[in-house]
Amino acid sequence: MAEIIVEKEWTKEPAGRRIFGNFIESGFGRQVNGMWSEMLYNRAFRDVPAIKIATWEWLGLDKEHYNSNAPFWHSGYEENDWEVIGAPEREHTCGTHTYKGMTSLLLKNTNGSECGLSQKGIHLQKGKRYQFRIFAGVRGDMSEAGLNGFGDTIHSEKAELLTVKIGTQETSFALTTVPRLFTWEWEEACGGNAQIRLTFSFPGTLVLSFASLMPADNLGGWRADVVEKLKEAAPSVVRFPGGCFVSFYNWESSIGDRDRREPQPSFYWGGLEENDVGLDEFLQLSRLVGFEPQLCFNMMTSEPFKARQMVEYLNAPENVGMGRLRMQNGHKEPYGVRLFEMDNEPGRKWTACQYAEECVKFAREMRLADPDIELMMAAYTYSPELLPDMLEIAGKDIQYVIYRQGDPDFVHNILPVIREYNRKNGTDLKLVNTEWLPSCHSPEPFENPAMPQDFRWHGEVTNDYANIFGVQQISWNYALNGAHRLLDYISYGGEFALANFNNMCNTWGQNIIEATKETCYLSCMGQIFAMFARVFEPCTAAGTETGAENLFALAVKTVSGKEQLYIVNHSGAAVQTALPEGHWFLKDGLQGEGRMAHETEAESCIRRCTAGPDGNAIVVPGLSFLCLERG
Repeated sequence: MAEIIVEKEWTKEPAGRRIFGNFIESGFGRQVNGMWSEMLYNRAFRDVPAIKIATWEWLGLDKEHYNSNAPFWHSGYEENDWEVIGAPEREHTCGTHTYKGMTSLLLKNTNGSECGLSQKGIHLQKGKRYQFRIFAGVRGDMSEAGLNGFGDTIHSEKAELLTVKIGTQETSFALTTVPRLFTWEWEEACGGNAQIRLTFSFPGTLVLSFASLMPADNLGGWRADVVEKLKEAAPSVVRFPGGCFVSFYNWESSIGDRDRREPQPSFYWGGLEENDVGLDEFLQLSRLVGFEPQLCFNMMTSEPFKARQMVEYLNAPENVGMGRLRMQNGHKEPYGVRLFEMDNEPGRKWTACQYAEECVKFAREMRLADPDIELMMAAYTYSPELLPDMLEIAGKDIQYVIYRQGDPDFVHNILPVIREYNRKNGTDLKLVNTEWLPSCHSPEPFENPAMPQDFRWHGEVTNDYANIFGVQQISWNYALNGAHRLLDYISYGGEFALANFNNMCNTWGQNIIEATKETCYLSCMGQIFAMFARVFEPCTAAGTETGAENLFALAVKTVSGKEQLYIVNHSGAAVQTALPEGHWFLKDGLQGEGRMAHETEAESCIRRCTAGPDGNAIVVPGLSFLCLERG
């Protein structure tokens, strides 16, 4: 029989809810696209850059095997670009006849036969209302240099028809040589997986700036079902917009009218970021869901003054500088964003001391816009031995030190360095982890013997579904390891102030929600977040001994006076366990059906535990996560 013995030493400062943070990276893993209501891929008709090797290495799978046969696959990963109908000549404008960004698509019909564009994979729901918009026109006759240089358009009042068919629904728009916005709304009668077709038969050239298809029940552009699932998972803090994406990110291009923004290539990961979700949209999501925003900002390819302008846009009154621009963009009240992260993986450009010096420059400039912001320095890129030197340079200009190692041995070695700096300088720096992943280790073999028990990510591309990084990230085993790591974070107390799990949506199982094109559901890790949302309160903690190799427990005392005991059973077998003295009852609990089991849109592999303690003993189910409370 295992026995849980609580150690005598308790943390002094309570752990808070900020450790249940999350991370959205634009331009990566179908995250933003999965949560956003836009149903068209490449709505601005651009040439989409190829996915880069960094994505394939992170996924661990080659392009040929990234398809519906992959274990993590669902419709949310589909990217169906526009396909040409007929044989139109195709080119892009440059600088004129544009509305969204810098170019529009030209389709020239040379013979009067039907031509245009189509896109498959449009998932419609019966009885739901949809809104379609398109900004289009006809190219007029050109004088002198023509459309891509100097010269004028010779306009005509003659109207030409563009036919739009979505599933079984069809309408037509009368276009002229002055491109403009056309709208259409309908209630879907049939539902199902449909196709959109944009066709015309007139001789001449069609000008397409952008199109959009959204369900009418969207919440400012966000999917209503996604917002509900995020409320259930309840991330406390969310990091945005990168990650690697942020080091090439110009924040000012992400604000204002979405229909005018230029899509952005994802320079690191490849592909095209539609740029419909910028700062204002992200902050709207924070208010819809209830999380605190954490903005990671570009230092590597930007400059301190632009970072200052960003803070001013977010936090200044509506009559001050960039605050006035925010007001003109429809957001009068300041957002009051407090948390700012100083770029991502800065070792790609600077040494430790060079980066610390840059942090000082950016911090001092940004605080001219708002002295109350809190800044995070990315020390994880560099050897821990260099932290004292970095703190000597930047310690008084930051509030948090970031490391991505969350294991107890590392944290208990790095916290004394921060404590000593605080003691000498009268500061209150805290440790955070803004991008963490659980271990994929399993103490017992998986149901599939081809699965390695001690998988380590190597950044290699394979064609082996049984060995890719993404497979184990889906699993209940992975989620149990995630619950264990979150308990580690609680055990460090308030000196460990914040953590962002990586990621939020659709990154091959490494997420808290899965957003297919039809629905949204919690992943295994999302179920862990949701349980913590139900039971966690800020608390002090004490370690425990269990006497069982694969049984982990943590005792906590909440600030409201509750005594709780968290238990993770990593073993597939139930464990008879003796509890500390007192009357304990089951507050909440989850159990998975198998080590490699995972959630799908059709069914759940996780059930709520109902059997509680019997006196001072409990049978802890195999592959379970429990929260007990003393009555």
